Amino acid sequence: MNIADIALFKGLSNVDLAKVLGRLERRTLRADETLFRAGDPGDGMYIVLSGRIALYVEPNEGARRALTVLREGDMLGEMALLTGEPRSATAVAAAETELFEIGEETFRQLIEEHAVLSAYFIRLLSGRLTQTNARLTETREAETARIRQQAARWPAEVAEAMFAAAALPFADKPLLERAAGLASFDAALAADAELRAMIRQDPARPARVSVMPAVRAVLTELYVERHGHGARAQLTQQAAHYYAAAGDPAAAAAVLSDGGAWAELLALLEGQPSASVAAGATPAAAAPEAAARRRADAAPALPPALPLADLLARCPDERLFARPGLFAAYLDDCLARGREEGYVRFEAALETASGRFDPAQTAALYAWGAEWCRQAGRPHKALEYMRLAESLPGTEPESAEQSLRAARDKLRDEQNKRLVEQAGALLGRGRLPLLVSLALALSGLLYFHFADPFAGLTRQGMDFIGIGLAAVVMWIVRVVPDYLVALFMAMLWVAGGVAEPPVALSGFASPSWLYMLFILALGAAITKSGLLYRFSLLALKLFPASYRGQFWGIVASGALLNPLIPSSSAKVGLGVPIARTLSEAMGFADRSRGMAGLSLTAMVFYGFTAPFVLTGSYTNVMALGMAGGTAGVSWFQWLIYALPAFLVFGGAMAGYMAWTFRRREPGRPIRREVLDDQLKLIGRWTRSERVTAAAALGSIALLILQPLHGLDYAWVMLLGFAALVMFGVLDGQTLKTGIDWPFLLFIGVAFSFAEVAEKVGVVDAMSDVLGARMAAFSGAPTLFLVSVVLLSFLVTLVVRDDAAVILLVVSTAGLAAQAGIHPWVLVFVILLSTDPFFFAYQSPTYLTAYYSAEGRSFTHRQGQLTALGYGIAVLLLTVACVPYWKWLGLIGGGG
Repeated sequence: MNIADIALFKGLSNVDLAKVLGRLERRTLRADETLFRAGDPGDGMYIVLSGRIALYVEPNEGARRALTVLREGDMLGEMALLTGEPRSATAVAAAETELFEIGEETFRQLIEEHAVLSAYFIRLLSGRLTQTNARLTETREAETARIRQQAARWPAEVAEAMFAAAALPFADKPLLERAAGLASFDAALAADAELRAMIRQDPARPARVSVMPAVRAVLTELYVERHGHGARAQLTQQAAHYYAAAGDPAAAAAVLSDGGAWAELLALLEGQPSASVAAGATPAAAAPEAAARRRADAAPALPPALPLADLLARCPDERLFARPGLFAAYLDDCLARGREEGYVRFEAALETASGRFDPAQTAALYAWGAEWCRQAGRPHKALEYMRLAESLPGTEPESAEQSLRAARDKLRDEQNKRLVEQAGALLGRGRLPLLVSLALALSGLLYFHFADPFAGLTRQGMDFIGIGLAAVVMWIVRVVPDYLVALFMAMLWVAGGVAEPPVALSGFASPSWLYMLFILALGAAITKSGLLYRFSLLALKLFPASYRGQFWGIVASGALLNPLIPSSSAKVGLGVPIARTLSEAMGFADRSRGMAGLSLTAMVFYGFTAPFVLTGSYTNVMALGMAGGTAGVSWFQWLIYALPAFLVFGGAMAGYMAWTFRRREPGRPIRREVLDDQLKLIGRWTRSERVTAAAALGSIALLILQPLHGLDYAWVMLLGFAALVMFGVLDGQTLKTGIDWPFLLFIGVAFSFAEVAEKVGVVDAMSDVLGARMAAFSGAPTLFLVSVVLLSFLVTLVVRDDAAVILLVVSTAGLAAQAGIHPWVLVFVILLSTDPFFFAYQSPTYLTAYYSAEGRSFTHRQGQLTALGYGIAVLLLTVACVPYWKWLGLIGGGG
């Protein structure tokens, strides 16, 4: 049986099904083997894939009584899992049987991640509740018999009036008298005390009555038995006509809702009543123009406070979702009344939004979800929905499912990103850190502006340092976005006379900045297509199913995927969840040694190997551009320069991870069919995947062949970018939302930073000052590079990420040149050293890996053990590669 055929998983996309499949455990039972016994803990549920499961109860007397036999596709054990109660029956295999087993933790995660599963179990529980109510009704047989006997004694007209009253949620006495041919309903009540006990009168409307709930069900059954369901539906229509003619559309809507006349109710609520309702609302003697006027005024006649949450509570989703305007009004009413079912239906609607709602309607849904979460005290979730509402991807017919999946993935990514930012903020967020940082920044600006120049600096050089230090302060505390700080820095350069506008903004006109734009666009296309997930599964399939085999599969797949997407965070956001899925399939518990070993290995080889290839991270080109080394380093040269370092790093880290987590829990091998089924669920390669893969691999091939064709890497990436646009993979919406434009703004100013520093003489002054104090280091390249590594580790305790790279490159580039070290070597060492994770807040890549698995794959203590190995590996490769770099001519002099 295919997972896509299981009712529980209906509504999930193929990619989601593939991910779910990797988390399910297959289990095989022999004939007569017991799965669980009555009274056992309800710690899991099962789905029958093949064979049969017999359920029994075992009374105290010992005689086992069969309840039912479950077959392919049936589910068992879910009630004990949902309620936490012990098993209520014993399950035994009636034949050789294969099942999916879903453990308690996996079940909880699936429910949290997929709203469609929550909706399924809500419907399941509702159905079980209905069955329970039915059984309770059976116990009231005596009461039912009494009411039936009493009804048999009523006069015919009275009986008809009571039956009609029971068939409606309420009724006006004139309506009942007309329907039953009764002279006076009041007279009938006055004559029969038992009859009066069954009736409840509306205090606000003396003419309106309703039948007591305990009696109504029995009398409604009698009405249907006597006249049929068709007559009841007709009575509902007549009552709706009556109230519409009386100018009471709220009562008409309540009657239609109670009777399940959904088409008529929805039309009435939209202000477009059906012909029968309109006719019933207009007296026969009225002029045609009066009827037309009444129909035109139907919508305003509906009360603004109409209880849509009650009226549409039982309306089928298919009908309600088909009327987006009315569905939106229903959600608003649920929001105003605090009705939780509105949020449940909202999530169910999102699961099918790609084929039902247009982009504007989907955006409105997200906006509603944001307001619901805001009122429910979930501000982070509210912000996620608001951002999705503002930047919903396009929904071309070919890519609708991809776009919506991308939106949901983006929601999760945004949540992880905010958690990373919060964890990485040195002083936290709020008014006090902002005021302190502004005061420090302003003090630095004023001091360097009014102080006498020193170290051979000009006035412009002094102002440049003051502006730069102010920017560093703001980057440290991170209470203002990094890109905004960078833009203000450029503004102050121009306003303070430090640099002319063409120089202050020169970074935006450089080939390096265009390269960043094109490679970010390629990354957006790869992320949107789902290509990385497919590649990861294909790579893992090549390795043995054991822990050791999948360990090396993760190492290899991380290395192979490294050049394809220029974002360490994006890669670990993919790799760590895959490693977690593999760990769960092997039976490892959360944060166990086995799960931590695979997850942290994925983090290292998916995210921390970016400096080893030019396209591994957009920061690579940024740093090399600032050091002035872009002109002589091609993609292929970068690979050749870094290859021995990667071999040293990869061998050291793989050995260290294998040794650190050697005493892991026993695990079971992954079933080969799981990976096969996951690939089958993803399906054949889509056109988008084929085009994206061709563009990515073609771009890398052209970068490798750059010495032959001579094209700058920016123009090579332009060709790949153009192909993606021309074949429709990159549309306008993806370019707007898939590219990190704030980062591009930051990078543009960063590229300008180096040129401005050079023009105002800051680089020469820093080289002179530091060179005199670090003569011993500059005379020994090995010692110099080791000191750069250690300095980087220290700097990242305060300044992190790209800001740390900028600070270190600018301050050490001159010294490296004096020591005869090529800019690439310096940049490469700094890139490896500015993302340590001795402390969690130091590394955005580490924090992304941690939160991408919701903190359940490994502990920070396990992460620190890995960080120690990482630091040793970086120092080891730095020392080991100096002779090789000397041989290549990248380092001159003794070392």
